[in-house]
Amino acid sequence: MSQALLMELNDEIRRLYMAGSDLAAGDFRLKRLLPSFQQLGERAPVFKKLAEGVESLIGEGGGAESARRLQDVNLLLQSVLRTQGKGSAEGETALLNSKPVSLKTIRSYRKLSAVRQALTTRGGGRHEIIVEAFREGLFQDLRLLPLAIEALNDPYAEIADFAMNDILPSYGPEIVPHLLESFQPGGGRVEARKLTVIARCGGDEVLSAICEAAASGSDEVRTTAIRLLAGHADYEETLLDFSRDKKKSIREAAYQALADSDWASAAERLYEASKGKDSELVSPALNRSRSELLINWLVRDYAELLQSVESAYPEKEIDREVSLQSRRYFWAVHGKTGPEMEPMYLQVLRKYSFYAHTLGWTFLTDAALQYINGVNSEEGRQLIRAAVDTEMEKTAGTSAFVRETLVKAQPVLPPDRLYEAYAGVLKDRLNASPLSKIATTCKQLLDTLEDLVIQRKYLEDQPVWADEKKSYVFTVEMLPPEEVAVTWDSRWLDHFIALDHLALVSAFARPGHEGVSSYLLDKLSKSPEFRNRFANLAVMGLVRAGIPEGELHEALVRALEDERNTECREIEPFLFEQLSRLPASYAGRIRAAMPKFASDAVLQLGYILKTMES
Repeated sequence: MSQALLMELNDEIRRLYMAGSDLAAGDFRLKRLLPSFQQLGERAPVFKKLAEGVESLIGEGGGAESARRLQDVNLLLQSVLRTQGKGSAEGETALLNSKPVSLKTIRSYRKLSAVRQALTTRGGGRHEIIVEAFREGLFQDLRLLPLAIEALNDPYAEIADFAMNDILPSYGPEIVPHLLESFQPGGGRVEARKLTVIARCGGDEVLSAICEAAASGSDEVRTTAIRLLAGHADYEETLLDFSRDKKKSIREAAYQALADSDWASAAERLYEASKGKDSELVSPALNRSRSELLINWLVRDYAELLQSVESAYPEKEIDREVSLQSRRYFWAVHGKTGPEMEPMYLQVLRKYSFYAHTLGWTFLTDAALQYINGVNSEEGRQLIRAAVDTEMEKTAGTSAFVRETLVKAQPVLPPDRLYEAYAGVLKDRLNASPLSKIATTCKQLLDTLEDLVIQRKYLEDQPVWADEKKSYVFTVEMLPPEEVAVTWDSRWLDHFIALDHLALVSAFARPGHEGVSSYLLDKLSKSPEFRNRFANLAVMGLVRAGIPEGELHEALVRALEDERNTECREIEPFLFEQLSRLPASYAGRIRAAMPKFASDAVLQLGYILKTMES
């Protein structure tokens, strides 16, 4: 009772220190406490002294006198509180159970605030902030460690996966005790993510904990744990037992783990499963496995199945189950190599029309063409040529002729024969209506040709014009001119110019061709805007055409100065490379054109000027 009363008076004294001692006179809160102190004062002199001090404090008076009274009461009160308090903890002493980490707190809170907010709030744009913070090394600050662990539970899957795959593993083995402390085997996806990090950072020391989770956790935790046991010889029998579990999800996880384990027993168990009720369930694991023993068994069985199909047809109709079984075998061996693969695929090509057109198993014939093309045998080349001839005859006049058949024929047919087979489509387009079937077929042909020689993609790049870290830039990549010259007929280029197909003209441009340089210069003058893709393509073609350097430089700067060349935010890599080669004499014209550009394009032009001046 007295302890609580003393603490209450202490709060009131602190209040008066902040509000001012003059306000103590007549204070109703002190008046309320006074009777209690007077009652205790009848039994203890110190409380009587406190009661007298409180009474004088609420009496009339102010200024220095009230301040002195407040100081006297507080001095006595603090003395009493010191004697009333306890200086030792209750209970038994024990060693501190700590989980030390080598992280420091060297970053300012201002530097961490943005990523802290991204990790503790919801909404768009958080993923980019977190990724950038990780690249800058901010997560090596101790204060972000709890938030990094909590990020495994983020509702945005990309953030949770980034925390699992990148952030937490960067802490190394030190993160394992912190994750094990909060790990709940009966949980869901979050616990499965924790277990993944534990396995990645903990090594062999945590295998027993993973095995325990595989046996007693929730289904999601169990399937994750089982996959994490892959390749560990001490748990070979455990995984084999899991592959016979009653639950389908557990068997599937065990099959995946066995596929990643280089054991004869694993190959035997997967092969056994492929022959039983789990033939569909085990298919992904069969494709995943790289066991030569298993591959040889599967290829042998697949070859026997195909032989039985050839022997039975046409007397026996190929039923749906045989087709499904063929597809399962196909996906199990697809993308693999082995001594038995070549004979099987050669036999498929010998019976190409049967498999491709009678049965419609184009998945098998396409794979056979690709595989045998890489073997480079004389019989293989003859069979591929015969298959392409059959395909061209079967698909003539259809969209498949200018799509799938062209892709198959291009690596096989001599350049002149390929040109003669398809040039007619381009010639017919010149006099056809834009809405006709001929125009549609021609467009499909041009699109296929473009896919074969040009790739457009975003690539990670380190910009030299800024101090930023790597970023993604749009790039256009064409087959090297030497490869185009060897693998494609030179007559294609005239058709592309006639049809005004800039991308293909640029890709097939070559020195000495009459008209290609003037065509590309004209395209650049009509479409000088760096913000679209045409200027970059035209310049790529001019370089491949071998235009004189001075003429190329002047054309580039004229395009840069053109009044239409505005609102460009980023100059494409190839175009930037060519601008970087301009001589210093163009510095004034570049500086005058800079105000029309924005964002990264300004930095790029600034870098070019700086390089010129140095």
